[in-house]
Amino acid sequence: MENRPQWKERLLLLVLALAVAFPFLGSFGLLEPDEGRFAQIGRELAASGDFLIPRLNGIEQFYKPPLVYWISAVGMRLFGVSEWTARLPSALAFVGIIWLVGWMGWRVGGRKVGWMAALILASMVEPYALGRQITLDMSLTFWVTAAMACLVEVGLDGRGRGWGYLFFFCMGMGFLAKGPMAWVVPLSAAWMWGWSDKRSGKKLTLPWKSGMALTFGVALSWFVVVCLKYPELWKYFLGYELVERFASTTHGRSKPWWFFLPILAIGTVPWTGFLLGLGSATWKKMKGNSLTSAQWALGGAIVIPFVVVSCSGSKLLTYILPIYPALALALAMGLRRGLGGVLEKLGWVMALFLLGLVGPGLWAVRYFWSEAEVAVPSAMYLGGATVLAVILIFVWWIKVRKGDVLVKVGWVAGVALLLWHGASGEMERINDLLGRQASVRSLARLVEKRMPARLFIYRARASGLIFTLDRKVWINRRDADVVVESTEEAKGRLFERPDELRRGLGAGERVEGITLREIFREEFNATQWEILGRAGEFYLVRSWGLGN
Repeated sequence: MENRPQWKERLLLLVLALAVAFPFLGSFGLLEPDEGRFAQIGRELAASGDFLIPRLNGIEQFYKPPLVYWISAVGMRLFGVSEWTARLPSALAFVGIIWLVGWMGWRVGGRKVGWMAALILASMVEPYALGRQITLDMSLTFWVTAAMACLVEVGLDGRGRGWGYLFFFCMGMGFLAKGPMAWVVPLSAAWMWGWSDKRSGKKLTLPWKSGMALTFGVALSWFVVVCLKYPELWKYFLGYELVERFASTTHGRSKPWWFFLPILAIGTVPWTGFLLGLGSATWKKMKGNSLTSAQWALGGAIVIPFVVVSCSGSKLLTYILPIYPALALALAMGLRRGLGGVLEKLGWVMALFLLGLVGPGLWAVRYFWSEAEVAVPSAMYLGGATVLAVILIFVWWIKVRKGDVLVKVGWVAGVALLLWHGASGEMERINDLLGRQASVRSLARLVEKRMPARLFIYRARASGLIFTLDRKVWINRRDADVVVESTEEAKGRLFERPDELRRGLGAGERVEGITLREIFREEFNATQWEILGRAGEFYLVRSWGLGN
């Protein structure tokens, strides 16, 4: 078996990854709260040239490590400021992940496994969706996947200390991208691989002592520098951002222990139906003691991190993104060898059903959700998705179902990617259905037509307003995330209550800003404020100065 792709195959893998990650990348506004926040921090880094201290709205931000901000800032300096360049870090990371998954699949299972793993990962709905949003999790997942690729090289061939040190370096970079999850996945995989090798008399040759020193050196480099400048940050990083995020509900993201089970089921669409077969086949191999070290490592990279995040006091759907590359590899290896008659057939039937449901399902939403009556995908997309589903099932039945497994995977993945690309092009039309995750770009354009004397954001995470207008705003003190002492200018734009916004302005001067729909109803005087526009749960509101 040839287990190293030739340069032509490597190039084709890259073309596949680019064709998945880049179409429609800048076709819709930044989604709140994360995209607006991260994009604007990158923009302010690019403008200031100060790559040590991230800032949002002129206020120092230590919410997350800075690696993604740095990449975004470099992209904006090279290619200009836009939603496209803001999302460049995630798109590049997604390209790298798809390519690396294909490479690893090739190394552990041959050509078919490599291509199937890449296609499966690329067409899973959660990795696809997050690959075109600026999130820290996608960059984190790239470094996790890169560390896994180094582990494969060490585990299969014992390929020198260079790959081992690169394994630990990638973990350090992953920590700079987001945090400790960068260690959980690769170390779980390495522990399981080493345990499996030890049982068979082998040894996984990783330079643990010097390697972990390298990991800590890279991971903590920025944290140490900023803490030397602001000593009060030690308590913030170690207490609030590390211990309390995992062990408490301080961050307001408490969810039940089973929260990630439905997230995984939805996130793996259209491959969800194969998870049961994969679990069954793996259990049989475990009882038969026939799992390879690579398979044990993949199991460790999936199960242990999943349990860890499920035990955390803080949960978001993006937290399980780093396990998807290992899951795609495991599915590809399982399909190559066969997952078992009935369960494998169930997987293919469910894949066809889920893809066939996209068009009719989105069309029917309007009958169950009143707001969807005016914010639905275009008739062209709904019709096209339905026709594509009919073609999918017809061609499958006539030609594909009895063909090679790689052809089957390619057919399902290709249809899924066409549907996901089409959905990306429809994002602007369904923006109002996204609630607090909606883009506020349309509201920013309304503001742009008549720039007010004072602009604000009140009790809402809507930094996309700042990104679109490139203008500092007044912000509620609780939302400013002030950790260290800010400049007098920045402190002068902090306020507590909406009435403060009208003071100091002439009777003819306007004050406009964004708040949430429920906050407007609770805290704004409807006789003094008017609504100018809406995007999702966000309102653009206006009032006038009080005069002297």
